[in-house]
Amino acid sequence: MSRVFGIDLGTTYSCIAYIDDYGKPVVLKNSDGDHTTPSVAMVESGNNIIVGNEAKRSIELEPERTVQFIKRKIGKENDTVTIDDVEYHAPEISAWILKKIVGDANEELRQTGVLKNDEEIKDVVITCPAYFGMNERQATKTAGELAGLNVLNIINEPTAAAISYGVSGESKEETVLVYDLGGGTFDITVMNISGGNISVVCTGGDDRLGGKDWDEALMEYVVERYEEETGEDLTEDPEIVAALYVDVETWKKSLTSREKVNISVNGPAGRFREELTREKYEELTKDILNRTKNLLDDVLLTAEKQGYPISRIDKVLLVGGSSRMPQVAAMIEKNYHVTPILSDPDEAVAKGAAIYAGTEKNYNDFVESEARRTGKSIEEINERNLVTGEIDRKFAASASASIGGMKLNITNVLSRTYGIGTLDENQREFIRNMLMINDKLPATMTETFYTVSDNQTGVVIKLYESRAVERDMDIDDKKPITEISMRFKSPVPAATPVKMTLALDNSGIIHIIAEEQLNHSKLDTTFELSNQMSKEDISNAARRMSLANVE
Repeated sequence: MSRVFGIDLGTTYSCIAYIDDYGKPVVLKNSDGDHTTPSVAMVESGNNIIVGNEAKRSIELEPERTVQFIKRKIGKENDTVTIDDVEYHAPEISAWILKKIVGDANEELRQTGVLKNDEEIKDVVITCPAYFGMNERQATKTAGELAGLNVLNIINEPTAAAISYGVSGESKEETVLVYDLGGGTFDITVMNISGGNISVVCTGGDDRLGGKDWDEALMEYVVERYEEETGEDLTEDPEIVAALYVDVETWKKSLTSREKVNISVNGPAGRFREELTREKYEELTKDILNRTKNLLDDVLLTAEKQGYPISRIDKVLLVGGSSRMPQVAAMIEKNYHVTPILSDPDEAVAKGAAIYAGTEKNYNDFVESEARRTGKSIEEINERNLVTGEIDRKFAASASASIGGMKLNITNVLSRTYGIGTLDENQREFIRNMLMINDKLPATMTETFYTVSDNQTGVVIKLYESRAVERDMDIDDKKPITEISMRFKSPVPAATPVKMTLALDNSGIIHIIAEEQLNHSKLDTTFELSNQMSKEDISNAARRMSLANVE
């Protein structure tokens, strides 16, 4: 099998897509016949994991055994969930979700004859929010590997959405803003697109903001109204709360297409009924919507500083299921005088990832065939192509090209700021930021630091990740994402220069290069991130995955 697949591993829903024989992106159905699968898992027993709609229904009955919104934990310091005295890390739980959607997709593809019985999905591109840092991206890749997948790349959700909407592949140049409001995360990206060249201008967002917050606001209102009418507090019963969250999401979705909905709550003091209008719901949630507006304003200001004012934005794309809420489009039209485009918000990201994966595979296959035909190495062909563009033109003219017949060239920006812990003249520790958020990738910065004591035998390099925009910042309670010890060949006096370079490549890997300038001791390394599963954790998770039945 030579197909590759795109996966949208979402906070609330996930889906998988591929390119069919007609060159069209197709989202595959799950065992329930749906195109999207709830990103919810229930541990029925140590060897039986239920994912999707049935797991979502179990929130009411067994909330203590059910996990949702795990994407908000992935790559974070506290990323574990404990069930039956077993500690599961977020990548392992995410791997259950991936295994479920891939397993269901395998079945559909076999039934339709796309896959043979002995074939299965292996090569995938997984999407993530544009503002994910290195920890989150690596943890997402780990999830794919635990699910038995070959993760070819992790690409940004807004970029995938833009590809899906078809804004690439044409000869004209345009600037696009993607407003991606999912169930648990919010992402904004401005990108400039010319043919197959997609250049991200800037990005922003909040990984703790999404449709779930609208649910919480409505939940709070319903609980308050029930107590006002009956004197009873619904939150004292976990099962009632779990059931009510399911109802709240249903009412929220109904108000997307209807002006009013009848809400009904069964509680310890009996039934409470009320008619809820969309106007009232939007009043309850206006502060949350304004949080997205404030973040959008920040991104637009950054874009303007880089030569892309709002007058240069040709399209605003709404992505993510929560962007369906009418208040979103109304807010954008009112404040920015732009009519946003809402089309296929649940599936666009997976389709775009599939298109990207398919185009990359076709291009690489084409390069390999050229290497065989000419007797040259792939490296020689790629090096010549950088100068002449010959292969790109031939590929565009070939039958294997897709998306308007051109290779997609994506230039991303840093989603975080990276800096080194150092000392000022008063020996007070602070962070000197070197690679700044929204710098173009690949990014490189070199600075000189100095030893602080005589006969110093080495330095400890502490690397920090933030969303700061200033060069120098206080450490406060920030923790480094890694610490690297550099030993010198021999002791050096105080004030010996140490030249240090941070380089971040397109794949998101940071290289740290340091050289002490007296005896020329050198360090050139990549590093293991913090907030990642240990080798032992991964081994234990892999063993559990091999034994577990995920359905």
